[in-house]
This record gives sequence, C-alpha cells and structure tokens, in this order.
Amino acid sequence: MKKKKQNQPHNFVAAFRQSAPYIHAHRGKTFVLAFSGNAVEDEHFPLLIQDLALLNSLGVRLVVVHGARPQIEQCLKQRKAKSKYVNGLRVTDAIAMECTRDAVCSIRVQIEALFSAGIANSPMAGAGIHVVSGN
Repeated sequence: MKKKKQNQPHNFVAAFRQSAPYIHAHRGKTFVLAFSGNAVEDEHFPLLIQDLALLNSLGVRLVVVHGARPQIEQCLKQRKAKSKYVNGLRVTDAIAMECTRDAVCSIRVQIEALFSAGIANSPMAGAGIHVVSGN
C-alpha cells in the first residue's frame, strides 16, 4: 500500500475544510500579538511575520506589540553606558532613552519591511499589507 503524500490535492482540500470554520469565526476580528525583542532576533522571525501576513490575508486585523530589551542593552553596551534598575524596572536616563528610541524605531522599520514584502513564494509575494504604526 502506498503512503499518501502531504501535498496531494485531497490533503489540501481536507486541511482547508478543517480550517474553514476557524477562518470564518476569526474574519474581521482583531488579534493583539506581543513578543519580546528576543523573538525579533531569532532567525525564524521573518517566518512569524509571513504567518501574520497570512492571517491578515484571511481577514484578521492585527495589532503587533514588540519588545526591544536586548536591542536596548546592546546599544547601551556600545555606548559604554549601564542600565539602572529599581525593583526590576529600568530607570531611563537620557542615554537610555536615546537607545530605546533607536532600538524601537529600528525594529518597527524591520517589521514594516517584512510585512510589505507580502507572503514569500505565493501569489501574494510583493502584495503589501497596509501598516499603521504609532506609540
């Protein structure tokens, strides 16, 4: 007996039928996704953004909230500055604020660029997703 391959049409149809109720239930809904600055540094981060772009193409509205702690720490280290913490919270002086602004802006631009690329290797490649950013 032959094994069925994952990419055969009937497998796609079965998978689509199973996912259709979820697509219907979440179309037009807003998802808030938060992830750390460590996630942004991961080599698979572009794949996460591709998955989010796919959700968007299915009618899900996205609010993306990202962290930036490792990027801020790296900037402070490059400037030979140290973070001050009180009860686990960073006390932000002028140098730390500058590093925070630089890190957050850099990550925002990176995320926007990944969303603008669309979904790689698909008919949506290059189809930009409308992005609004703010703080």
